[in-house]
Amino acid sequence: MHLKKGPEPAAWGSPDGTADVRVERPRPSLVRELSLVAVVVVLYVGISRGGGMFRDSIALAHGRDLLDLERFLHVDVERSLNEWLAPQGVLSVLANYEYAFGYVTTSFGLLIILYLTRSRWYRWARSSFLMINLIGISIFAIYPATPPRLLPGEGFVDTVTDGGTFGSWGSPFTADANHLAAMPSLHVGWAVWFTIVVSSIFAGRWWVKAICLLYVALTTTVIMATANHYILDAVGGALVTLVSVGLLMLVMDKPNVKRPRLTPADAFVLQAESVTGAAQHSGGVLVLRDQRTGPAFRADLLARFRANLDRMPRFRHRVAEGSVWRRPRWEPRGEVDWDWHVPVVHLSPPGGKAALAEFVAGLQREPLPRDRPLWRCHVVTGVAPGEIVVVLTVHRAVADGLSPLVPLLDPRPEPVATDLPRLGVFTRTGAVLKGLGQLARDGRSAQGLPAGGADDRDYGLGQVPTSVVKEAARAYGVRVDDLLLTAAAGALKRVLPGAADVRVNVPLTMPSPTTGRTVTTGALVDLPLGPDDEVERLREVARRGDRSRTGTRARAARFLVGTASGALPPPAQRWFAKVGYGKRFFEGIVATMAGPTGTYRLAGGAVHWVHPVVPLAPGAPLAVGVIGWDRCLDIGVSADPALGADAHRLATAMVAVIDELSRRSGAPDARPRSRSSEEFGQFWPVFREEGIPVRKDMR
Repeated sequence: MHLKKGPEPAAWGSPDGTADVRVERPRPSLVRELSLVAVVVVLYVGISRGGGMFRDSIALAHGRDLLDLERFLHVDVERSLNEWLAPQGVLSVLANYEYAFGYVTTSFGLLIILYLTRSRWYRWARSSFLMINLIGISIFAIYPATPPRLLPGEGFVDTVTDGGTFGSWGSPFTADANHLAAMPSLHVGWAVWFTIVVSSIFAGRWWVKAICLLYVALTTTVIMATANHYILDAVGGALVTLVSVGLLMLVMDKPNVKRPRLTPADAFVLQAESVTGAAQHSGGVLVLRDQRTGPAFRADLLARFRANLDRMPRFRHRVAEGSVWRRPRWEPRGEVDWDWHVPVVHLSPPGGKAALAEFVAGLQREPLPRDRPLWRCHVVTGVAPGEIVVVLTVHRAVADGLSPLVPLLDPRPEPVATDLPRLGVFTRTGAVLKGLGQLARDGRSAQGLPAGGADDRDYGLGQVPTSVVKEAARAYGVRVDDLLLTAAAGALKRVLPGAADVRVNVPLTMPSPTTGRTVTTGALVDLPLGPDDEVERLREVARRGDRSRTGTRARAARFLVGTASGALPPPAQRWFAKVGYGKRFFEGIVATMAGPTGTYRLAGGAVHWVHPVVPLAPGAPLAVGVIGWDRCLDIGVSADPALGADAHRLATAMVAVIDELSRRSGAPDARPRSRSSEEFGQFWPVFREEGIPVRKDMR
């Protein structure tokens, strides 16, 4: 958990980052892009130089087969075109150079322009171009074919070689060229790719499409007239491009698509909810000091929402799931139903934190309906005099945590550091491979807690001063995260004395290697419930927590959820979401989130407390969230009644564990204070000394 700014900016409190904020994607690393080109070149050269001693004879037979098939179909136009072009002088030279450089200039020129202009089309164009070449190279290896110009006895004239074309056949530049790669024609394949990309970018302009189609026709004519390809090669090249683009669109939308698919990670969460019934919306409880009535505050809050809605597009989209074989997509919903999305709720007397906790628990029990945007923002009154509570619930497919409210805060919080740093492509690949091996060895969780269901939820709140936790962590020589994990483990030990060690998922943030946004992954940590001494437990947690510091497991988990799952067909994705997330591998979630320091206002109200709401994973009975807000660490505990301990007792026990560790640390802020584990009174002396207001009903 970061309590200071770091070098890797991320959307504050956004474990799955800025899904609601339009952020310009950074330009891909030039080293990575050139590395991809190098890989393709190495494969091409390897195919050109390989194939064995019989490759030439096999290619010759394939070339004759192609020409014989064309004669059978009466489409063998190559000889006529070649005989017409050969004596044409200047026209023949122009055709030779168009063959040698035309397709290279247009294709790589387009990629370079898209890259330099930071076009949103670059990644889609590059990915489809790579797929075309990989499929083409694979066919070259499997089906070598001699071009017409090298078929003996057929009378074809090699205009490119005879014309002394600079940079083409016979020159040093083509020493590694594959002369037996007639089928498919990548000249035509690249021309069709160029047409698809440019026509998509300039959609609606018929003259652009007409020019591109003329370019394809010209390329097709030239490759046959120069005796370098058969007409069937041209058909094969076009088919390779169409297949490549079709395969890519199974996992990656065009940038101009009107109904974009959910990212693999977002679809994973949505499908996990669908197949298990366990609601997967997160959010937070914001307690504001405000004297306005609920309707008056709501009017100002709606004004803030409307003013920022363009930066929150998913707040206007619903999920269109389609058939069992179709991937879920975002669909514009039209006008926002503000009465449903931002209602006012008044808690019945006597109100208080217990009534608020029960209200939040009720929101966690039911999944958000799929027929409208997946979020709600309740304005709650009746908790305490002079306070208004805003309860945000937003599906994790839209965003995690409180990130949707960031644009609405005044001033807007500064970004904080991510948990894991950005890595280069080779270092990241090595980390993922290592992490996959580690995950395979980790096995399943110990199953020390009872399985939860999807029918009921409980919620509890707590707070401690940030300075107390930081000083204690510094005194013990551990991270703040280690101390908070120990508080969760110690609370389970006190409330459930017979429980065994518990494996928890600790969410971590990292920069996306492709979008520049902040995305969520997780590390599995086994919390020791055996030790009776809290200091001993803290030392063991710190030792076990080292596995999360390397980031290899976390990066591997993100690869599986955010990349590999996207390549699966929808039924396989749903199966993966069902078996890959929940109690089978961990029994709880402990999320520590960075937050801002200073005073912030929401719709004119001063934000006092911010308690996170973390959803339970399917079958896992516990989820703990801790967020740093100003000078406090605010705790939110969600529990399934099957756990055998209500969330309020767990939150209170966490405060008691922190209290004990602080007192025993010898840190300057470890002042004597009450050790009651049943009331929220342990730290009120420190709150008063630091000038932090304390509500009477929570003393």
